[in-house]
Amino acid sequence: MPQIDENDKQLIQTMFNEKMEGTAHIRFFHSKDNCQYCDETQDILEQLAALSDKIDLQIFDKDTHAAKASELGVDKYPAIVFVDEDEKDTGVHFYGIPSGYEFSTLIEDIVDVANNHTDLSPETIEALKQINEDVTLSVFITPT
Repeated sequence: MPQIDENDKQLIQTMFNEKMEGTAHIRFFHSKDNCQYCDETQDILEQLAALSDKIDLQIFDKDTHAAKASELGVDKYPAIVFVDEDEKDTGVHFYGIPSGYEFSTLIEDIVDVANNHTDLSPETIEALKQINEDVTLSVFITPT
């Protein structure tokens, strides 16, 4: 199982304590059948959740919670989905293990979702508001 280095844990915990204003609601979906990286991804999320009481991590098996997975549009595993306090999808999903550069993106997203705020410029936010149809952005990585 991947372990987050103790020094990194301390830095991440400090960041969470200093920067998180609200709660990050994370829903993790895994499969017991042929799911590469499900166990490792769950382990990473559990380690992160242990660093802050402002992380609400719930873990779901795709077979026993198929309706929840469908409700949030989960069709690949492992899946990390951020929801708001009303369990509504925020649109932030990770599929696969958040390793390498994606780990820092996950940390930043935890803080941004907890704060219901991003560091995007006002111009970028306004341009994004002009998009009136669904857009899917996919980034593919290979763990090394």
